[in-house]
Amino acid sequence: MVKMELNKIYNMDCIEGMKELPDESMDIVITSPPYEDISGAGYSAVNKDILFFKLYSEFMDKMFIELYRILKKDGQIFFNIKSKTHNSELRTPHWIEFVAAFKQFKLKSYIIWKYAGSFDSSKKRFHLDYEIIYHLSKSDDIYLNEGCGIKDPLSSVWYVPHNIQDRLHPTQMPEGVVERILTVCGQPNITVLDIFAGSGTTCAVAKKFNYNYIGFEINPEYCKIAENRIGRML
Repeated sequence: MVKMELNKIYNMDCIEGMKELPDESMDIVITSPPYEDISGAGYSAVNKDILFFKLYSEFMDKMFIELYRILKKDGQIFFNIKSKTHNSELRTPHWIEFVAAFKQFKLKSYIIWKYAGSFDSSKKRFHLDYEIIYHLSKSDDIYLNEGCGIKDPLSSVWYVPHNIQDRLHPTQMPEGVVERILTVCGQPNITVLDIFAGSGTTCAVAKKFNYNYIGFEINPEYCKIAENRIGRML
């Protein structure tokens, strides 16, 4: 096992990267996986077939196996995944709850991240103006700071605007989502992990809070963008 440096984003597959991390070494995981109709793989909501869905769910199973291994006993995971729409119908991500390795975790909270406004223009149904964040842990021994200064800090509905001025990634998470998590759950000397680092939002906010971080990003272009983004914070 190669000893991984803290405060670095690694250009590598997340499962291979996690295999290099020691057991029970991560305090908080904040991440958002690629949507399950990844167009870059040659599939879309129109032509995605059963084989692709099977491969994606198998990937998720391997991912959750490693996440469970590296998460501390009092650690927490915030796993953001979005519903999709096709032909005015909603396709939810609840299938993930039936992935075998997902069931190892305690499902602590089902958080609704509500946008300010909506990107949805349909007039055939209520708008998809939110995303889901699964809050997972190994045990009930988790840290939640009710006196952190946020109004109603333990609410499961979060109102965080999705407007990002300098967008670096097509599915970039607003810093406000990560800031809320770390304000409520952060403690001194923790390490924050993002296994789908993208443009580096989770890692950048962790740095802002003076927490250690590790990121994995398989796309070399986004890995460089994330490193440059964090480098400008020095």
